Amino acid sequence: MNQKVAILRCADYASAYQALSEAVDLAGGFEVQGKRVLLKPNIVYDAAPERAITTHPLFLEAAVRLVQDRGAARIMVGDSPGLHRPGFSGKKCALGEVCRRMGVEWRDFSQGKIEYPCPKGKAVKRLTLTDTVRDADCIISLPKCKTHQLMLFTGAMKNLFGLMPSVLKSACHVRFPKIEDFAALLVDLNEAVMADYALMDAVIGMEGPGPGSGSPRALNLVLASSNLLALDIAACGIIGYPPAEVPVNREALGRRIWLEDFSAIEYPGLKIEAVRVWDYEKIPLKKARNQLLELLLPRSYRQFRERLTPRPVVDGALCRRCGDCARICGSQAITYTADNQPRIDYRACIRCYCCHEICPAKAVSIRKVSLREALSGYPQDAE
Repeated sequence: MNQKVAILRCADYASAYQALSEAVDLAGGFEVQGKRVLLKPNIVYDAAPERAITTHPLFLEAAVRLVQDRGAARIMVGDSPGLHRPGFSGKKCALGEVCRRMGVEWRDFSQGKIEYPCPKGKAVKRLTLTDTVRDADCIISLPKCKTHQLMLFTGAMKNLFGLMPSVLKSACHVRFPKIEDFAALLVDLNEAVMADYALMDAVIGMEGPGPGSGSPRALNLVLASSNLLALDIAACGIIGYPPAEVPVNREALGRRIWLEDFSAIEYPGLKIEAVRVWDYEKIPLKKARNQLLELLLPRSYRQFRERLTPRPVVDGALCRRCGDCARICGSQAITYTADNQPRIDYRACIRCYCCHEICPAKAVSIRKVSLREALSGYPQDAE
């Protein structure tokens, strides 16, 4: 498999087409002539481009132009946000408008589903995905370079989780509450689908409490590769994450499909050292747990440790009472009181942080639990 990742500077989105074209050529070129191509942007929820939550519309436009210029027979664009309502069209994020203006097909992932086999999967042997996967000869991931509260980082591989329609994704969090198991699920999906390329929007990334509540951060870069794991490792290096500490990277490397070793990646453009951002605000690293040791530890100790896991907290002053947090909660831990106040049952909460990810008002934050709070037992309500 190709191991090249091209990193190029891109001063602004107006320059994205030229930068992407050069990056693709450096990384080994495109094979899209005569193919049906799916461009898969990242849309956590429908938000204005300046918030840096979604792939930027001008970045999508540049990718569409590039694929058109290189002879694609048909171009489709789509994603499924965490709460995918019928008729979703990417209005606020302006991605739908790009499709209309450029004459390419916007696909509503909620309209058709297929059972997709994962015969070599560790976590699952079958997934429910949008039928657009079946209709595409070539899949190109268009991630935004962002931090992620649960998985530390979200890039090209994590972006493909959006091929699963709507709240089916939150059900996966309930089924695989452990980070390592959820990472295995994401890699199963990537191994089954095997996307062909990734083009990363790192012109403006997101730092801090991503993927939906962080802050925009200018990186002024684009990345291109036909190897999604290699591209993600490069992006992690740019923002300062040790690649092996990111759960999806670690799980994918262990399968020896995309790479044999992190050091095998080739950089025909800029090198990581030339573009690394030392002060990027990241999610603190989580230590991987030894599975055998987990079985040997007393249950009481494991339960107490779980109480110390950072928990979602709702700021009632910011909350719009939209109910999205309750709708996306696969463990049904969030309800509303008679006076319309959000309530979180922390005994039921699995700490997937989907409520934090989806909140349009940034009313949900992730707060550390003090030793005193943990010793006193589970709090019952959000503060």
